[in-house]
Amino acid sequence: MSFLRPDLTMVGKALVIIGLVALFGGFAALLYGEFAPSVGYQGVLDRGIGSAGILAMGLGVLCFVPLVARDPWHAATRSAENPEALLRAAAKELGVVALNLFCYVGAALVALGALTALDRAPIAAGLVMIACIAALVLYRRHRKRHPRSYNLTKPLGIVLFMLAFGFAAGAFGTLQTSSALADALEGPREQVCVLSDFDEQRPTGRYSSLRAADFVIDFTDGRGRTVRVAIKEQDRAALGQIAEAGSVVRFAYYPRTNVFVSARPADGDSPLTPTQRHGLP
Repeated sequence: MSFLRPDLTMVGKALVIIGLVALFGGFAALLYGEFAPSVGYQGVLDRGIGSAGILAMGLGVLCFVPLVARDPWHAATRSAENPEALLRAAAKELGVVALNLFCYVGAALVALGALTALDRAPIAAGLVMIACIAALVLYRRHRKRHPRSYNLTKPLGIVLFMLAFGFAAGAFGTLQTSSALADALEGPREQVCVLSDFDEQRPTGRYSSLRAADFVIDFTDGRGRTVRVAIKEQDRAALGQIAEAGSVVRFAYYPRTNVFVSARPADGDSPLTPTQRHGLP
């Protein structure tokens, strides 16, 4: 374990190792779920693996929170001659941060609210927008004339961001993994639907190679509800099955994860009335 810092305790070293394994393992599972089969029972399992990867990455980030939060505060307290003065300085920085949020974000939200009411009360809304813009400009000038450093609160911001990401990824991964597990245990659902829409979504940008293209198909049941499934590029063959089934299909899918299973002709039994069928393929 020579790559670990010598001043870390056994608990700290364990957190680093667990965090690294969770981060890299979770990312590998996420990539596997992205490019693995996306239809049928195997598609549900692979969806669960990808979701478990998101959960693992969230837990991995949370493992590093105690280590990131410890070092800056310990360094500041060791170098400070007066701990009470340090606490007061930290409180002042937090107050400035809160004031920044109130002035910048608050004024922007009020201005947006006034913009939505511009057609109903143009004079009042216009005055509110002018006041918000003036407040932003004046406060920005004040901050330039009286700059503040955030040496004590910057680590706190990093920690809060890590906590937010870790808990959000953990909650999302847990929900998606539990949905995949429930679908795998209960099995697919089958119903007669009408093919209502099709869209091809190809990733763009710098990291497009880390995502597979999605073919998104919408089916509409007899109650007018839309069921949307996404088929990955690697399962393009499933599109031929949908095309051969026609516009009215007996459609099987997993309801929680919306994973496509099969589509076959419905023998002319449309679930929609003539009015509902109008405009659909």
